[in-house]
Amino acid sequence: MAKEKIKDEDSELAQNFNFFSLMKFVFPSIFAFVFIALYQMVDGFFIQEFVGDLAIATVNLYLPILYLFIAIGVMLGTGANAVIVKFVGEGKLKEAGKAFSNTLLFTLIIAIVLTAICLVFAEPIMRLCGATSGNIGYLRPYYMIMTTFSIAIMLQSLLGILIIGEGKSVTAAVVIIIGGVTNCVLDYIFMKHLNMGIKGAAIATTIGYMSTVVYAFYYYIIAKKSKYTIKFSGLNLKQIGMISFNGSSDMISNLAGAVTSVIMNHLAFKYYGEIGVSSLSVVFYFQFIMESIFMGFTSAVEPIFSYHYGSGDIDARKKVFKLSNIWIFVISILIIVVSFIFRNNIVDIFFDRGTEIYKITQLGFVISIFSTIFCGYNTFFSGLFTAFSNGLISGILSIARTFVILVISLYLMSYLFQGIGLWSAWPVAELAAFLFSIIFVIKYRNKYNYV
Repeated sequence: MAKEKIKDEDSELAQNFNFFSLMKFVFPSIFAFVFIALYQMVDGFFIQEFVGDLAIATVNLYLPILYLFIAIGVMLGTGANAVIVKFVGEGKLKEAGKAFSNTLLFTLIIAIVLTAICLVFAEPIMRLCGATSGNIGYLRPYYMIMTTFSIAIMLQSLLGILIIGEGKSVTAAVVIIIGGVTNCVLDYIFMKHLNMGIKGAAIATTIGYMSTVVYAFYYYIIAKKSKYTIKFSGLNLKQIGMISFNGSSDMISNLAGAVTSVIMNHLAFKYYGEIGVSSLSVVFYFQFIMESIFMGFTSAVEPIFSYHYGSGDIDARKKVFKLSNIWIFVISILIIVVSFIFRNNIVDIFFDRGTEIYKITQLGFVISIFSTIFCGYNTFFSGLFTAFSNGLISGILSIARTFVILVISLYLMSYLFQGIGLWSAWPVAELAAFLFSIIFVIKYRNKYNYV
């Protein structure tokens, strides 16, 4: 079969990256992922401002469910992206189009089924997430609205990654930014001027998520700007299995985040009461933003590795690997320094100084932020193996880091140091996961030729 050729000069992924051009390429993706994280932070800010301190826990209590929906979209997005971009690198555009169509159809089916389950079993799920008699009244309307429109969350996670895989990282960022700004504006209108409370926050967030879906419909269906043609021809379950397996590390990471957030909610309530859950919510926001920076970076460089894996360019892989490691270190140090300097100003956004909830939140923020330097490398190493379609190793690294090691750290550190242990579990777990990841990076360096 003759291959449909893509000229290197027509592909952003094929460019000869240097230190600054790589950051120019990945920055829009970072910006986009950070804006996704800011959706939840903005909700939290307006909820605290117009509803109250205990109500802010609503967003954090919903995080396990949100992580579940994002996990499905990200799993299929990253798994499909590696397959699609590899096909493009090989010049197999017809196969790339089939893989895209297959993934989109499967995502729609999964979204419908999962939404129905979460709505039917809403009450027990909310209790499982850590809802108490003091905050379940706030959580219920937020849960029902967000869950009803969860298909938008899954599709944004999927399509945002696939658009980045097209080399349109700037476009993807702009679309998500539009969604984020829309969310902010509607939060203010719905909650302040229309007095819609928690319901207004949920509706504004779901509308914000729709921005990527609307643009993707235009890009792929109306304007047909993609390199390949979308053509639905039924489900290829074998390919879906391969895509799901390859993207399983990203799914595991988000699902583990769902489980660990439940554990953290219970531990925060145990040591600090209901204000502890609200404090944890704010610390979670900034941990989520920090990790989103590295997820954005990794999602942008993954297609580069996949492309050059398909084209067979070893030198390009080695160069991008080296530059990526340097940039992760630089970003990590900047985050730690800036966060520590502005620690008071950051917590001031949510709580009044001198209050008990302020003190607890600042303590958690300062301790947990030191996980940053290892978090960046752990996210990148897992994504690296996803880019090479090695879902097994990527999955092992993800489940070890985001579930096994973190859960052990949570219970061990909280047992030894009570409330302080809850916050210190983050940096301890990231360090242990980093040491574990290095073993696999060294082991597979010759197979994939990135060093």
